[in-house]
Amino acid sequence: MRVKRSVIAASALVLSFSLAPRALADPTAEDRAAADVLFREGRALIKQGRYAPGCSKLAASQKLDPMAGTLLALADCYELNGETASAWATFNDAEAMARKAGDPRRSKEAARRAGLLEPQLSRLVIEVAPEARVEGLEVRRNAKLLDAALFGSAIPVNPGEHTIEAAAPGKKAWSAKVLIAPKAGQSAVRVPRLEDAPPPDAAAAPAPERPSRARAAASAAPAASSWSAQKTVGLVLGGVSLAGIAVGAVFGVDTLLKVGEARSQHGCTDDDPPRCDAEGIELHRAANTTANISNVAFAAGGAVLIAGLVVFLTAPSSDAAPKAALEVRLQPAVGAGTAGMSLRGSF
Repeated sequence: MRVKRSVIAASALVLSFSLAPRALADPTAEDRAAADVLFREGRALIKQGRYAPGCSKLAASQKLDPMAGTLLALADCYELNGETASAWATFNDAEAMARKAGDPRRSKEAARRAGLLEPQLSRLVIEVAPEARVEGLEVRRNAKLLDAALFGSAIPVNPGEHTIEAAAPGKKAWSAKVLIAPKAGQSAVRVPRLEDAPPPDAAAAPAPERPSRARAAASAAPAASSWSAQKTVGLVLGGVSLAGIAVGAVFGVDTLLKVGEARSQHGCTDDDPPRCDAEGIELHRAANTTANISNVAFAAGGAVLIAGLVVFLTAPSSDAAPKAALEVRLQPAVGAGTAGMSLRGSF
């Protein structure tokens, strides 16, 4: 059988390689040139045993410049590649084209090859249950829509895996895979009644969850906060204390600069009051003022820092705890020849 098949394939190739009459279409010279290149490349690939790419080249050549000889070569390539259904259909197309073109030799050869191949075809029957034939039903084989007239018919198909899909409005989609053996025979697949699809609203909205008693109680109770207003006040006081200490440092440095200038440039002594010229006396007075401001700022900053720590550390753990009244006052204290600040608070 293998030797006979090879002889048949070789004879078909000899016929297809010879000059063939043109089809009724009138391709351009460029189309014919491109088709000839594709045809020669396809033949070369087939001789190398690379049937799939060779068939693609021949199919492209036939599309550019339709010829009965090219169809014969393409059908033979399909058969060599195991695509028996495609080969059988292409042989029939070649027979019709050659007969129409008045080429009895190719017409006879194509009919003979198709007749030899027909008993070897694998066939697939797609049955659709009566209850599945609803309005809008679409059945597809390998993503290609199947005409309803083919339901229940034994369709020649190429061996291999085939995917059958069915869909209809308001129904769940269905699909199945069937493996067709590379031999003569008939396989069947049945499309069942499609299940109803859930309503769009039901599919989109999840079922409401019933909260447990513990969860309901937890949601009803106010959320406890781990941070309280009193802690915030403590942090604010800490910030104020740092500002006061910074002010004290600035004025302290300024005091040292003034005293240094009075000593170095005006000869002021360390006596009280110092002995020096008038400008040195003014520098000493200014230094006394900045020194008092520095002392007050340092004292106030330290006091506020201590108060902030007390307020922060004594704050309750949550807002749910009873809140104590909190009041902090920072007041200046001025006396004869002195200056200061007083801190008062109540909790």
